[in-house]
Amino acid sequence: MTSFFTWISKCFYFFSRRRLVLYALILIIALLSGLLLKSIKLREDLQPMLPSGQSDAARDISFLQQAPFMQKVVFHLKAEPNIDRKTLTETADKLAGALKKPYYQRVISGPTMPSPEIFFPWLLEAIPALMTEKDLQAVKAGLQAQSIRDQLQEIRSKLNSAEGWTLKGLFQEDPLGLHQTVLEKFRFLNLFKGMVVKDGHFFSADGRNVLLVADTPIKVTDSQGARALVLYTQGTIERSAPPGIRITFLSGHPYTQANADTIKGDLYIILSFASLTILGLLFLVMQNWRAIFVFLVPASVVLIATAVTVAAYQTISAITIAFGSVLMGIADDYPIFTYFSLRNRGNYTGEVVGEISAPVLFSGLTTMATFSALFFSDLPGQRQIAFFSIAGIIASLAFSLLVLPHFLKGSPPVRDPQYTGMSPKGRTYRVLCITGWLLFLALGLWQGSRVIFNGDMRSINWVPKALKENEMSFKQTWGDFRDTAMVLSEGRDLQSALINNARLFAYLKGKIPDEGIVSLAPLFPSAAIQEENIRRWETLWDKETQNRVRELLVREGDRAGFHPRAFTPFFERWSFKPARVTLEGLKKAGFGDLINSLIIAGDGKIRILTLVPDTPQVAALFSKKAGPPLDARFVSQSGFNRILSQAMIRNFIQYIILASLMILVLLTLLFRKAGKVFCAMIPVVTGLLVMFGVMGYGGIEFNLFNIIASILVIGLSVDLGIFMVSRISAGYDTNTGRAVFLGGMTSLVGMGALTLAHHPALYSIGITVLLGMCGAIPSALLVIPAFLNTKRDFKNG
Repeated sequence: MTSFFTWISKCFYFFSRRRLVLYALILIIALLSGLLLKSIKLREDLQPMLPSGQSDAARDISFLQQAPFMQKVVFHLKAEPNIDRKTLTETADKLAGALKKPYYQRVISGPTMPSPEIFFPWLLEAIPALMTEKDLQAVKAGLQAQSIRDQLQEIRSKLNSAEGWTLKGLFQEDPLGLHQTVLEKFRFLNLFKGMVVKDGHFFSADGRNVLLVADTPIKVTDSQGARALVLYTQGTIERSAPPGIRITFLSGHPYTQANADTIKGDLYIILSFASLTILGLLFLVMQNWRAIFVFLVPASVVLIATAVTVAAYQTISAITIAFGSVLMGIADDYPIFTYFSLRNRGNYTGEVVGEISAPVLFSGLTTMATFSALFFSDLPGQRQIAFFSIAGIIASLAFSLLVLPHFLKGSPPVRDPQYTGMSPKGRTYRVLCITGWLLFLALGLWQGSRVIFNGDMRSINWVPKALKENEMSFKQTWGDFRDTAMVLSEGRDLQSALINNARLFAYLKGKIPDEGIVSLAPLFPSAAIQEENIRRWETLWDKETQNRVRELLVREGDRAGFHPRAFTPFFERWSFKPARVTLEGLKKAGFGDLINSLIIAGDGKIRILTLVPDTPQVAALFSKKAGPPLDARFVSQSGFNRILSQAMIRNFIQYIILASLMILVLLTLLFRKAGKVFCAMIPVVTGLLVMFGVMGYGGIEFNLFNIIASILVIGLSVDLGIFMVSRISAGYDTNTGRAVFLGGMTSLVGMGALTLAHHPALYSIGITVLLGMCGAIPSALLVIPAFLNTKRDFKNG
């Protein structure tokens, strides 16, 4: 380590004799940073803060993003009482026709059913393959004279109406109404509460609301595309909505746009406020025009760190950029302490620069050690923030120790009085200070135990009032379809997935009300199940049964006024081998959109989605204790939140342990005495317990971004501890209480700037770090001197 400090001294002398080389290097760094920043690609959404990799949380978020309607835009048309149904459907058709490429590919205003000539034959062919044992028992009970008599009378009544006459062919091929059993299974495919089909459109039960579903090629995570889509959609709605009809739309895109615009607006406020306030503080405390050189270090460091991050990642998150104000608060500590140390010495030689570099360097190393813990995070955004911060700290250390001293030459020395301990002196003061500190820690520990870890990403999303109102209106009419849970039945191929899906449906039946289940199982069973259904059908529909039913139909048909051969097509159909329900057949019958939404292929597997209510009772059905089907995976927003909360607790403990171990190793290398190491950690412990104590007392939940805040509190607090212990230490009289105070205050400003943000994620970082630093700064200035009141304390170890 001594050789490193000697190297710093040699660098100082080298550049002292070659100022032009130093200026050229600074210019080259500035130009390279400018070139990299010119091609910056800013990512404005929160996708980087979602888990990646192979963790349970990462897999769940991947599955949630494949949920039905996740990439679609849903329009809600709500009519006033004086608007008739015809006007409402005409408005829906006008809007559907106005939604054009490149923003929309297709708009669905009603079920994409083929003509009756295609659908009804498929429906009749599917009867044997879809008839369960329970269904056949009901059919068998209906093959009695009275039941057939009632059925034929009902057909006769319907044929007297215009609608019934169009179904004449269906009645001839199915006079027993067997197709009703299959139609009944369609209720398991209703994604929206109370939705009915009228005039070929999706209506609410009261007939005053219409639904449109639109496909868009624009990804929800594309913030620029989302912004353009939202603006286009809003303009189209304004042109299409007549008086008395309110049109709103729901998709992930408005949320992406709202978050992106809010974060971008916050960036200007945060960075401007932090820069101006830090500059003002430096001039106020330093009272020297050379304070501008100290300010230029953190200001340039933010640009350099951004450029390096862009070079490494190609894109950079807006959250990372917003972290620039925090980096300024961290990065200005090193030039501040270098400034005061050199001016206190009043001697600008290479030996002095090398001598004062020890606490500055170790302070930077401990802060980098705390951030390096984030490299083990499952969140790409946290890893990028760690890289950004470490790059900035390295740049700040380099500028503070290798460049800044050259610009401070000629500054008059400003010597503080020799440090002799905190005033008032004496044992009583020390006992009171330490006792009060311990009581304060106990209070923080008590209240901190009440902190709740919240993994709900929605709690850190910015949702404008208008979007909340649209959500509420949609939920009241159509239900909360976005908050349903998914159960994935997985298989190596379609048939194995269908088998598992059937097991899942059988497991859920009776445990969840039918209206709460959306499943393909009743309409698309596996080939094995279809074969079993057909075998039972053929057993029931033997020659004897056919002849008996034929006689009943002729006799009862004659009574109802039907020709003796009216139902010949019915018997001709069942003279052939029953057909099987296939994927291609379902798509031809008009179920292509639904099939594509509920059957997902990927990773060499087929997954079939079943939708169920996202409630604790349903989630309990998929606990290990409940014994659900082994191939079923329950995925829900609330379940994801629970997994993420548990992962947050585990990761937080891991980060704290890892960061603490690395810090202790570095502090031991620097101070080599347990007493000094303990005192340097005082601001860290105090800052964390104050942060958690206030959060627990105030009911502030701990989220993903508070993990970053905790790392910040550790890194910034240990800086204060190192500099304060070094100040009092006989071996390192390198900085003053004024420098410690100024470093802490500029850090507070960098963090405090984030509390000006409107976005919950940025605000949560700012407020929690602000709380932590409000505990760390006083403990550094008051408690450390109380423990180490005189140089004798150090000498006694």
